[in-house]
Amino acid sequence: MLTFTIRRMLSIPPLILVVSLLTFLLLKTAPGDFYSQQEADPSRSLTEVLRQKESAGLLVRLSPPELQNLGEFSDDGSLWSFRDDGQKKPTILRRLPEQGVDESEIVRGRLASRSLLNFQIGTTKYQCDDEGVVYRKVGPIEGFFSWFFNALTGDFGRSYKFNRPVFGIIAERLWNTLILSIAALAIAYGLGVPLGIFAAVKPNSLADHSAGILAFIGLSIPTVFSALLAVLFATYTGLFPIGDMRSLDYEKLSFWGQIGDRLHHLFLPSIVLGTAAMAGYMRQARGNMIEALAQDYVRTARAKGVSHSGVLFKHAFRNAVNPLVTLFGYSLASLLSGSLLVEIVMNWPGLGRLVFEAISAKDEPLVLASVLISTLLLVFGNLVADLLLAVVDPRVRLS
Repeated sequence: MLTFTIRRMLSIPPLILVVSLLTFLLLKTAPGDFYSQQEADPSRSLTEVLRQKESAGLLVRLSPPELQNLGEFSDDGSLWSFRDDGQKKPTILRRLPEQGVDESEIVRGRLASRSLLNFQIGTTKYQCDDEGVVYRKVGPIEGFFSWFFNALTGDFGRSYKFNRPVFGIIAERLWNTLILSIAALAIAYGLGVPLGIFAAVKPNSLADHSAGILAFIGLSIPTVFSALLAVLFATYTGLFPIGDMRSLDYEKLSFWGQIGDRLHHLFLPSIVLGTAAMAGYMRQARGNMIEALAQDYVRTARAKGVSHSGVLFKHAFRNAVNPLVTLFGYSLASLLSGSLLVEIVMNWPGLGRLVFEAISAKDEPLVLASVLISTLLLVFGNLVADLLLAVVDPRVRLS
């Protein structure tokens, strides 16, 4: 088991690298970015926006010697070049070859920024601000590895939208999502497995058919529709709050009152998220138990006089639970991904709603860090499932 665990741990860094790279490239191929709207806003200073992009690692400011090395290039029907006159800012020269002008014209400030707002030399792209300062756009591969090596040190960058460190934002929202997912997982396993066992003990009975109808409803209704129904139910009955994790007077409540308030807000979202998963586990538990009860060792145990409960839980259930343990790792990941729509519809302040807001705003550092955290949860969930399977089933040998 130790060798298996070490091998799985060593496979995590390449997986994280590939997933992060694909996510980064997908974000870069999408048209526009977070700062595109700000650049198009005439009320915003282009110099301020480009400096923000520089601090975010999207641009690199070029020094006068680096600008001189660019040489003469063509853009917008003119020939441009940069000259260092010993000033803080380089002198920008423009020549109009089609008009037969031999001497170069010195262009400064806003006129240069309007003409050289975005220009390209070869495959490298550049931007110029209102003061004539030129920036080089960071390429996708260079930008990714710069972000990735910083992430290895725990620095995930700053959020474009919230202007805060990404790690702190995710830490706040991740805990809320984990609370919701754990509650939904407890509902799914706590109700699905007993109902599946009960239906398997009496196949083709009224209880079995009732459980089958319940499973069919749970699997058929989309989670987002269930969330909408729950919101309508809470609105018309007033029995449950809508949105957030606590009431406005939360701080005035006693300790037990605060716990009750949290559970009151948690009830409906966890029911909605756990219902679909409960239906799947119920069908899985029923099928596994029916198959286990038909095995020879169960008939042998009955012939030896083992009690009915002993046959069910000591012999049949211990073998039927193995697939359910294997599904545990996937359950955590699926609940985390499935909580996205539930959190949006029911206004739950979790990681899913945060990712949606980050994708909508093209907040690249926040999206990348969220995908990285979700991938780690999936990998470690699967690892825990494999280790638990080895514990509950001695026949499994992980090496």
